[in-house]
Amino acid sequence: MRCEGCRAERVDEAARFCNSCGTPFSSSDADVGEAETDGLDDLASTMLMEQVAGSAVSETARRDAGADGPIAEAIVWADADDQVDPDGMERGPVTDPTPIELVRSWEPRAMPTEPVSTVAPRPASPPPARDTTETGPVRLRPTVMTTVGVLLTGVVLLGFTLDLLRISTTAPAELLTAARSTGFRIGTWHVDDLASNLGITGLIIAVLAAIGAVGTVLGRAWGAGMIGGSGLSAAGVAALAIGLIEQPVGAATRFAELGASEAFTVTIERPLGYWMLLATVAAGVVTFFASVNEIFRDRRHDLNPLIGAVGALAVVGAALGPLWPSGGAAFADNWMVGSADGAWPTLLVIARLIQVGAVAVGGVLGFLLVRRHGLGLVVGALAPAAWMVATAWIDVGANPIGPAYRNPGGGSGVETLTVVGTVAAVALLAVAASVAWENDTSRR
Repeated sequence: MRCEGCRAERVDEAARFCNSCGTPFSSSDADVGEAETDGLDDLASTMLMEQVAGSAVSETARRDAGADGPIAEAIVWADADDQVDPDGMERGPVTDPTPIELVRSWEPRAMPTEPVSTVAPRPASPPPARDTTETGPVRLRPTVMTTVGVLLTGVVLLGFTLDLLRISTTAPAELLTAARSTGFRIGTWHVDDLASNLGITGLIIAVLAAIGAVGTVLGRAWGAGMIGGSGLSAAGVAALAIGLIEQPVGAATRFAELGASEAFTVTIERPLGYWMLLATVAAGVVTFFASVNEIFRDRRHDLNPLIGAVGALAVVGAALGPLWPSGGAAFADNWMVGSADGAWPTLLVIARLIQVGAVAVGGVLGFLLVRRHGLGLVVGALAPAAWMVATAWIDVGANPIGPAYRNPGGGSGVETLTVVGTVAAVALLAVAASVAWENDTSRR
């Protein structure tokens, strides 16, 4: 039997396809392997139809190993005189595997690549440092406490710079000379005439209030606290100045009551500065209570409570120091009033207690809050008192005084308890502030 395609003689009667061209010997044999073609892609189906038509296929297409694109090479058709495998009649020519085997045995082939450069790669550069600065614009937002801080600054500056007291008399010169031993003086008084360190103390209070006002504009939690602490200091120091004014006033009153051969007058004037000191006391109290409303707006209470507790104890020691009796005096002498020798004027006794209470409230409350608002409160309440302690301890100026004027039974200067408590409170404040700074830096 001969092949209808190439007219070659049929060697094996059992063969279904021609060994030369692959043409089936009968139309029924053309369906052999049809089941095996199920699921083939379009490429394999096309190749099978070409074989049925009488041509052998040799698929040489390969895919680039580094790409996902389509087949890069065209299909190449085998020649008619290709060698035939006698034992593989059902699989077609040896050099041309069936489409099914082409699909199953297809493997990607790497495309030729360019020569690899022998230059060593550059070492990787270190990652850029993290920028901890705020890139966005700072929003300036004045608040009610900003206005309060500015007003407090102005009132304090006026009260601690204007004239506070004027005393004059028509008494003869010889009488004035004799009265000097009783403490009587004529002239004009400023805060520096009452105590040499009070002027700088008032300036410190004004600066702290101004810094707190700037902090509130920038949205810092410590700003309102610093304004509140400055208010406490302003109330305490201004009250102390008012109490000290009563000493020359009392001396002038006693001088006017002396009997003399001829009549004379003693004039005591309290100019604008005195009333500004009274306004400073009132403004300081109002400022503190206004700042209390801002305490719980600071929701970050991440400071060390142990540091806060120890700092509060240190402030208590610094506040109790000026009340500690010395030189054989009793603790009750802190509120001894009257006209006897060694007795303090009533306003001075009240003023001492006001300043001690202001330092204690501001320091203890500020430390126990363990918030940035509390740190500002401690700074405002403690810094002016610390300046007074330092100048009185090392005797800077003509007549410096410590907080609450002086201890009962003691002279000028400060007691050891006051110094130790103040130094410890300042040191713990510095530690707490550094912890707060580190926490803020780590959150950026």
